[in-house]
Amino acid sequence: MPTTPSQIANPTRKPSVTTLLDITRANNIAIMLSRFKITPLEIRQALLSLDDKMSIDDLKAISKQLPSPEEIARIKDFEDISKLAKADQYLSAIMTIPRLPQRLDCMIYRQKLELEIEEIRPDLKIVHDACKELRASPRFKATLQAVLTVGNALNGSSFRGGARGFRLEALMKMKETRTAKGSPECPTLLHYVARVLIRTDPSLTLFIDEMPSVESAARVSFPTLQQNVQSLVTSLDKVKEETSMLRQIRMPSDNDQFVAVMQPFAFTVAKSVDALKNMASVVETDLRALFSYYGENLDSPEGPKPDDFFGMVCSFSSSLQKAALETHDANKKAPGFSQRKISSSSRISPEETVKEQHDPSHNLLAPPDGMHERSTSIGRGDLDEAIRTLREGRTRRSRAPRSITRASKIFLDGRPDLS
Repeated sequence: MPTTPSQIANPTRKPSVTTLLDITRANNIAIMLSRFKITPLEIRQALLSLDDKMSIDDLKAISKQLPSPEEIARIKDFEDISKLAKADQYLSAIMTIPRLPQRLDCMIYRQKLELEIEEIRPDLKIVHDACKELRASPRFKATLQAVLTVGNALNGSSFRGGARGFRLEALMKMKETRTAKGSPECPTLLHYVARVLIRTDPSLTLFIDEMPSVESAARVSFPTLQQNVQSLVTSLDKVKEETSMLRQIRMPSDNDQFVAVMQPFAFTVAKSVDALKNMASVVETDLRALFSYYGENLDSPEGPKPDDFFGMVCSFSSSLQKAALETHDANKKAPGFSQRKISSSSRISPEETVKEQHDPSHNLLAPPDGMHERSTSIGRGDLDEAIRTLREGRTRRSRAPRSITRASKIFLDGRPDLS
């Protein structure tokens, strides 16, 4: 920075003015001041009175143009401030405000707190509800039981047979497991599972209907929510600390209302911030319980993040519904398709075998033991209603989850209660 005053040509061709600042610095401050349409002294008064005359963007702009110690010393040594450029006058006006950077942070926090709480709270509730829905859905449990039964039949007497659970990642891979013949009715393992579900209970293909919050939860980053909540808590502590420090100043600036405004503010919002913190803690407990229920560790760096976890469920639902439609349409075109009902005597042909992608030696015979069709006939109304729901587009689409190195294990037996 220059050590002697500089001359700046005024664009309106008025006599040049003097600045003690670097030319670029002076121009940047002048540009900022042009947006306020108030004088430097009015800016000072707004910062002292905390009257919300300035927006959050205004306060952030000011925080980026604070006087440096060198600039403060140079301005103090200048005799007539009125002869300086507007940028210099601005710095002169605000440089005596005590603890200005901290004051600006507190003012910004005060203005944005309510909005941030209103943005965070619904997302926490969405994740909380999604955890409850994934634990409680009877259809999802029945669908997973069907997948497990099919998988055990597929693996037969191998070391992978008789499994008590499987990884959620396996749900995503079923559509990649091709059938031996590649028939239109059952081209993949996922189509076979869809066919089994249609013959046992078509509503199982719509298990996502019992989880209205899961799709939204897949779009929420819980770690980010935690960071935002902690930031609000930390900032409130800073407001209290700043209020305490300014109360100890023996000679406060004239008309400084910081303590008078911030002290009751901190007291009033403390309950809301604490409630949000407690809510985030409850949701974290919900997620830990959910992950543990599905054999996963929420803290594992190798495991899925909560949004990926929910995303896998949504993606599987979308793929299953698509496979169910394709299976239904292919069977409808097949010779001998009944337009009246699918009876309990209907069986899947043993010739319709499924070859596992990584182990072609294991074939799946259907229907597998442990996965029984309804003892009574499935009415066309039941099937048609499910197919109509699928075809009307009431499926819940979700983005594909990010790359996950290890997915959750699901234990479907050996537990006293799945509810």
